Amino acid sequence: MVEERYKKHVGKCFDCEGTTELIEMDVQRGTKIMQCQNCGLFHFYKKDFLGGWKLLRVARTDKI
Repeated sequence: MVEERYKKHVGKCFDCEGTTELIEMDVQRGTKIMQCQNCGLFHFYKKDFLGGWKLLRVARTDKI
């Protein structure tokens, strides 16, 4: 049997609840950007004090 490989950094979309994949991660600044595979929304996260990820904003395009 063939096992499907999934990316380690996969999340859930805020709008359509589709799967999101990791686009960019900046370890020095503690940020990451994920994009929904269904609707194309970009999700911007920042690392919080305890080490978890906090959603900053959701945008239609990659305008920063």
